[in-house]
Amino acid sequence: MSWIHTQGDSERTALWLIGLLVLGRLAIGALTPLTPDEAYYALWARSLSAGYYDHPPIIAFFIRAGTSLLGETPLGVRLFCVLSAIPASAFVWRAAAILTADRRAAPLAALFFNLTLLGYFGMVVATPDAPLILFAAAMLYCAARLTTSDHLAHWLAMGVATGLAFEAKYSAALLAAGFSVAVLITPQWRRQLLGPKPWLALFVSVLFFAPNIAWNATHGWATFLKQGGRVTEEQPLAPRYILELVGAQLGLATPFIFALAVIGLIPAAAAAYRSPAARRLLLALLIVPTAYFLFHALRARVEGNWPGFLYPALAITAAAATSREAGGVRGFLSRFAAPVALAIVIFGSIYVVAGPLPALGRKDPILRMTRGWNELATEIRVLARENGAGYVVTHDYQLNAELALLLPELKVAQANDRERYATLAEPRPEAFRGTGLMVMRSELPGDFKVPFATITSLGTVDQRYGDAVITPFHIYRVDISPDS
Repeated sequence: MSWIHTQGDSERTALWLIGLLVLGRLAIGALTPLTPDEAYYALWARSLSAGYYDHPPIIAFFIRAGTSLLGETPLGVRLFCVLSAIPASAFVWRAAAILTADRRAAPLAALFFNLTLLGYFGMVVATPDAPLILFAAAMLYCAARLTTSDHLAHWLAMGVATGLAFEAKYSAALLAAGFSVAVLITPQWRRQLLGPKPWLALFVSVLFFAPNIAWNATHGWATFLKQGGRVTEEQPLAPRYILELVGAQLGLATPFIFALAVIGLIPAAAAAYRSPAARRLLLALLIVPTAYFLFHALRARVEGNWPGFLYPALAITAAAATSREAGGVRGFLSRFAAPVALAIVIFGSIYVVAGPLPALGRKDPILRMTRGWNELATEIRVLARENGAGYVVTHDYQLNAELALLLPELKVAQANDRERYATLAEPRPEAFRGTGLMVMRSELPGDFKVPFATITSLGTVDQRYGDAVITPFHIYRVDISPDS
């Protein structure tokens, strides 16, 4: 931190800022409506399981812990994702202290992690990325410990962290692959392959991942097939996605921190690390997953959040680039990286909480995902009361999740895509009888095969924010006779 002169100053400043950023996350978590995906994962938390159709289960346990304390409120759903930023920051701090030569890089790395948009907002939104980032930071710390010690306990801790990361999201495999490459290119670790320690760590990681493996084995390998399909699906070449991937990470890391992270990987910055093993570890953890994402981007879009688990390591290489030992790459970037990122985070926080601009409409993803759901649910509630409807049928998992949380007095179920709900204690649409409502994003086609005794259009209801219509939904009254 070129703007902080002593080790004690850097630590105190980093601690204060990280604490304030946690409070900022809590405010966002409490004051911002749930996104559709968060509402969907909140349904998982009602029916805890060792696995689900879309992802492994840890996010459901995080949400259940929060809703047990605060109910199915936005902060209740997000609470433990927000709080997980605290141990994640501690792991980054301690890993940087082990891996870098300049002690001031450790608090700066933890601060950089919190100031990236993925590190800040990604630890608010209740999706599998939050626990994945937490356990990726734990993996990084355990691997850092191994650069200075080959104790069995450190290998086993690495196994535990890896297994938990897999239970958060399968993309942990890319980080595990990076660590495996680091083992192969680091002589002191490569020699360990002749002994039991790495293999015991592997056994422990599989042991922690075993519940989800067992769940998949008894459910037709549903999650493996769904997520594996993204890897094996053939697409025509579309290199434009590479530019999109780089641009997204440049923004999500914030430009100056991203630039410093890249500088921290070049040979000129090698002296910023405590040992060759430390530098090899960070290179492998970052380059191996990045190589896969670039390969994937040759044919398909890489969503901006997918590389989020790399941000703990990215924060360390960015901090390393600011050190005296980095060969003079300090200066403008290191002086302004944290202040600029902090300004972006503050502006983003105000924008998310105070409300997006209605004029942008659906073009604004924050507005589209977080606003208008309560208004939509209110309109549907009125129509249900007027028509004597006791249930709502949807054909969209995101709409279904929002309505299921916002309309607890009605039975809400998705008629299609039923494999998503195989292990959830959600209503079954085939059991519905009497009058209900069907809500759809598009108008029913003329040749729609109606599984109801009668169906009557009631027009449209809007997901709206102020005067802006985000999405109009078509709504129908449906009547199912008892003998149908």
